[in-house]
Amino acid sequence: VGVSPASAFDLPSLLMTLDRYPHGCAEQTISRALPLLYLSELSSATGLDDDPGMRKRVQDAIDRVMTFQSSGGSFGLWGPGWGDMWLDAYVGEFLTRAREAGYSVPPQGFANALDNLRNQLSYTTDIQEAGTPIAYALYVLSRNRRASAGDLRYYADTRLDEFTSPMARAQLAAALALYGDNQRAEAVFTSALRQAQATADRDL
Repeated sequence: VGVSPASAFDLPSLLMTLDRYPHGCAEQTISRALPLLYLSELSSATGLDDDPGMRKRVQDAIDRVMTFQSSGGSFGLWGPGWGDMWLDAYVGEFLTRAREAGYSVPPQGFANALDNLRNQLSYTTDIQEAGTPIAYALYVLSRNRRASAGDLRYYADTRLDEFTSPMARAQLAAALALYGDNQRAEAVFTSALRQAQATADRDL
């Protein structure tokens, strides 16, 4: 039984579930720790006390994930050397959000992670095959002001139809918004919404 003043979320049960999340690969470690970055904000909104061990759990997750980084900046699931762009972007987003929240992220390792994403984008051009990780990597780089604004405009203006995932289009739109290109961002967000609605209709 979980008791919480929040009507929409059973926070105590959710936190217990996160703590019991199985295994410890890079993806699972991040999936357990990422929500904890915003625990203090949720706790104050729902009247819960902060968990004093929460920051240590997040920092431990950061430290663990960094042991999975190769010398080239990519991350593996259980150790260095995997080289999957989506996983690299997921780790990059987690590290970005952790830095924004005031956690300690090794500067050189973080810089290498962003450089790796840029390097992968430079030779990954098949959007129909890799549109989802391309859009995710562009979003993470944009959040760190490391994306090419020209590339964002190019994808939005000439190749948007090749992105088959609504989430990918939404991430591209978010990246454009981070660079202040609100007109393109709105158009791409609208495209993402229409695509999501069309997909939902097909699934019914």
